[in-house]
Amino acid sequence: MEIASVIGAVTGIASLLGIVYMLGRWKGQIDTRLKECQDKLTQYPPAETALMAKTLWEIYVVDALRNRPDLAEHHSAYKLKKEGIDLIPDYMLPLLDSIPHNPGLTEEDIATGYLVVKHIGLERVSQMSEEKQVSIQEAIALLSCYLQNRS
Repeated sequence: MEIASVIGAVTGIASLLGIVYMLGRWKGQIDTRLKECQDKLTQYPPAETALMAKTLWEIYVVDALRNRPDLAEHHSAYKLKKEGIDLIPDYMLPLLDSIPHNPGLTEEDIATGYLVVKHIGLERVSQMSEEKQVSIQEAIALLSCYLQNRS
């Protein structure tokens, strides 16, 4: 009976030390992640990031489509007309549809022009621009609006 008590006590102490070690390691990982987040926030404050995204939206979508009422019409966001959709090549549609879609975000919450260039590549956007004889800005705006208006 005495040996069982000793074995139980040793096992309990080992378990307790294991739990303390795991909690310490977990807290260290959390602290490291929080420090990384704080470093990112000092480098790019949320207000500045939101302003950058809004500026990109204004430059690459609003300004480009304001001058082309034949391609898109203004609602709360720009909605492509048939002529605008027809300018998007068939090979681009699956690429656009493969871009992750987060329905909780609005067109001003994300820089869709950035997403288009990131996922499709500037080379393909430039190729579309040359094929359809539109500026790169207008090509990005068309692709961004398609991305925003898909359901």
